[in-house]
Amino acid sequence: MAKPLNSHTTPPPHEFGPIANRGPNPLQIDPAPARCLSSLITTLFENWKAHGITFLILRNYENLPQATTNDIDVLLLPQQLAEAEQVMVTTARQAGYELHNRVEFSPISFFFFHLQSLQQIQIDLFFGLKWRGFAMLSPLQLMAKRIDRPLFAIPHPVHEAILNLLTRLIHHGYVRDKYKPSILAGFRSAPEEARAILSELFGSSLAHEVVEHSLNESWSEVERRWKVLRKSLVRRQLIRHPWLTLRSQAYDLARAVKRVIHPPGLTVVLLGADGSGKSTVCQKLATHLQNTFNPGKGLQLHWKPVVFFRKRRKSGKPITNPHDQPLRNHLASLIYLAYHWLEFFLGSQLQFWPATFKNGLVLIDRYYYDFLVDQKRYRLQVPPWVVRAAFRLVWKPDLVFLLDAPAEVLQARKQEVPLAETARQREAYRRLVAKLPNGFIVDASQPADRVATEIAGRILHTMVMRNRRIQTPAR
Repeated sequence: MAKPLNSHTTPPPHEFGPIANRGPNPLQIDPAPARCLSSLITTLFENWKAHGITFLILRNYENLPQATTNDIDVLLLPQQLAEAEQVMVTTARQAGYELHNRVEFSPISFFFFHLQSLQQIQIDLFFGLKWRGFAMLSPLQLMAKRIDRPLFAIPHPVHEAILNLLTRLIHHGYVRDKYKPSILAGFRSAPEEARAILSELFGSSLAHEVVEHSLNESWSEVERRWKVLRKSLVRRQLIRHPWLTLRSQAYDLARAVKRVIHPPGLTVVLLGADGSGKSTVCQKLATHLQNTFNPGKGLQLHWKPVVFFRKRRKSGKPITNPHDQPLRNHLASLIYLAYHWLEFFLGSQLQFWPATFKNGLVLIDRYYYDFLVDQKRYRLQVPPWVVRAAFRLVWKPDLVFLLDAPAEVLQARKQEVPLAETARQREAYRRLVAKLPNGFIVDASQPADRVATEIAGRILHTMVMRNRRIQTPAR
């Protein structure tokens, strides 16, 4: 079960530093941040060269350093990884960027954000090209035929074609449309070399089939062979390089265990009375943080994870008058609480943990805390101590944000309960969050974009502190 960030690791609001450039949408990439990012990339590449570090950009290098996609994939020699990381972190800090997450996937992924604009960038350092510990191409193999450019090097076209083909095919069973033209061009430029390299990995027969179908643009035929290619890769690696493969597997297991102990993702809960804008802010916050947390790996939930009767729950109607229904009796209330507590407990383990393990962001509006503030919404009559006791075994979020505004402001936005009840809920939420070591109160009377930006800034700054505590950067 994930542990919440405690008071020793979550800095109070005044320690987060300035969150500048707040406006209607301050995280849009305007020219100034773009120039700042371009300067960072240029300086980083120059510093790596000055330190004698050999590197190449694996893909999506066409517009570098002026512009980049979400991440930059860099291949290094294994023996230069530690120095390259040290130079990168120092260069980023001097450019106004802070390292807020370091995750050991197949590459080591580094996430930086600019302290003023909150602009985020991911840089992946590869020191081996593998699938689950089984080697495909060696760094030395690629470095030997790299093509030098003024600022950085790129792979030989055949090597790039093979990488772009195998990266998705071996991992996920398909060839990405974006890379099909470069695969075709690379294989056409040197088909025999492509067959020779693939023969080392899969045997001559499979290599010939893959190259021929690629040249004929029969991508479905290539994709149809992905399981056979996997099996061949595993078998040949174990037979030809047993000890190297076992050592690689051990490293792969070790980095997985590290992510089990310290999941790199984050669980964030947004609380607030009706009208505070939780759902809207959730959507905007996910967008603001999408360069740190891949949206495809995260979750956005209302209230809680759903484990049972998922189809029925999806078709349910939204509650518009939560206090109009009569309360359940005490026994029915206990049964209702037990049922939903089980979903909180099981759902968090089955859904939250896998998402945070993959560096996903779990965003929840309301969560279990609602039972402590507004039992009437759920037609409950349960002693508060029972609700608190049950919460001890529920997944604790890393951060909790209360979207707070005067009751009159909340009522102007949404009138589902009387003004007096809104005022009561507001004060109850404030007392609750004030006691949480990982809780923060945000002014929700501001525009939703500004609220989301403030929360994003605090999340990123908190991650800096967490990263410093749990990670030991390579030296």
